[in-house]
Amino acid sequence: MIMLQRQQPVRSILDRVVIGLIAGAALLCVAAVVHAGDKVSLYAYSDTRALVSLVEEAAGLMERDGEQAFRQFGVKGSKWLNGDVYFFAYLVDGTCVFHPITPELVGKNVLDLRDLNGKPIIQSIVDVGKKPGNDASGWVFYLWENQIQLTPMWKSTYVRKVVAPNGKTYVIGSGLYDIKVERLFIEERVNRAADVLQAEGKAAAFKQFKDPASPFFFLNSYIFVLSDKGETLVDPAFPTLAGRNLSDFEDAVGFHAIKEVLRKLENADAAWVQYLWLKPGSPTPSRKLLYARKLTIGDEILIVGSDFFVATPIWMRVEHDLAWPRNLPG
Repeated sequence: MIMLQRQQPVRSILDRVVIGLIAGAALLCVAAVVHAGDKVSLYAYSDTRALVSLVEEAAGLMERDGEQAFRQFGVKGSKWLNGDVYFFAYLVDGTCVFHPITPELVGKNVLDLRDLNGKPIIQSIVDVGKKPGNDASGWVFYLWENQIQLTPMWKSTYVRKVVAPNGKTYVIGSGLYDIKVERLFIEERVNRAADVLQAEGKAAAFKQFKDPASPFFFLNSYIFVLSDKGETLVDPAFPTLAGRNLSDFEDAVGFHAIKEVLRKLENADAAWVQYLWLKPGSPTPSRKLLYARKLTIGDEILIVGSDFFVATPIWMRVEHDLAWPRNLPG
C-alpha cells in the first residue's frame, strides 16, 4: 500500500512531462505551419502562393528527415515530381545533391552554370543559403530554354534554406515558367538596388543595373534611376538616350506618372504609382504599377525604381488586393 502511494505521484509527474513534450512539439509544428503561411500570404496570385507553399512544405520534410526526403521528392506522379514541377537541392558550395530531371548533375559542382543572359543561376540560388536565419528564402529569375516553346522564357524559382538534423545546410527549390509578376518581386529588387547604390556608390551600382546578367534584369523588368528632376541616369530601355527628362511623360490616358512619383516622394521615401500603358502585342492599354525609392547619395537625390504590367486586364478583377490595392501606399 505504501509502495502504491509512492508510485502514483511519480507516474503522474511522468505523465505530465510526456504530455508537456507532446504539446511542445505540437506547438512547434503549428508555429512552423503558421510561419510558412505568413510567407504565402505575401503573394497575390494563386500560382505563386501554391509554389511557395509547396517549397515550404518540402523544406519542412528536409528539416525533419534530411536527405531521406529525396526519396519522396523523386516519386513520379507525386506532388513533388509532376509535369513541370520538380525539386532540386544544392549544398552552399554549389554541389548538386538532388535533381530528378537531370540526375547526371548530382555530385557535381555547377556553380558556374549561367542563363542565356550570362546570369549565374546556381550562385544566385546558393546565396540564399548564406543568408542569416535557418528559414531564409528568396527568388531567382533567369532566362531559360523551355523545351516546349520556340523562344526562351523567364523562369521564376523560389529557393529555401534548409538546415538538416545533422546540421548540414542545403538550398532547395522549385520554379515555374511565365509566372505572374508580383508587387513583392518589384519591391524587393528596388530595395536591393537601393542597398547596392548606398553601399557601393553610383559607378559600381549603375554598372550592375545596366548588366543583363545581374539580378536587376528580371521578368522583362529592370531598374531605372532618375534625378530628382526626372532626368534619366540609368535607363536600360533606352540606353543611348541617357539624360532625357521624363517629368512630362504621359500615360495612355494623359496621366503624368513620373510627375506623380516625384510629387509623392517630396514627403516620403518610397511610393507606388499606377498608370496605363500599351502592353506589347496588345491593342488596348494595360495597368502598370511603378515602385520608387528616394535616396540621398552624397549631395544628390536619386530616384530608384522599377515597374511591371499587372497580370489581369483592366476589366477583370484581380485575384487578391495585394495585386491592385484600392489605395496605394506612398
